[in-house]
Amino acid sequence: MAKPGDLLVALVERFRPEEADGFSAIYQLNLNGDGGGTWYLSVADRQCSLDTGVSSHPDVTITMSAQDWVDLLSGKLDGYTAFFQGRVDVQGDLALVLRLQEIFGF
Repeated sequence: MAKPGDLLVALVERFRPEEADGFSAIYQLNLNGDGGGTWYLSVADRQCSLDTGVSSHPDVTITMSAQDWVDLLSGKLDGYTAFFQGRVDVQGDLALVLRLQEIFGF
């Protein structure tokens, strides 16, 4: 199984700065289970960074299993399906979650 942290690093490498023009947000990612952990993605000024731990001021917090995260990024799990099946919990601005697909191309 791919490790969620490795996939997050790969996600940052897929960042599309042209899709983030004038956009800023902090995404807190809480992944549970085997391989899980806490990370946050900061997007601002057409740049993206990844840090471990908990952000003091996230705009949106996404909580899900590490396996579901791996499946989501590998295309095995659709984000809408995961959300409507209750496999992902979103706290904060749901519109920011929808922007993830545009900004990172998954």
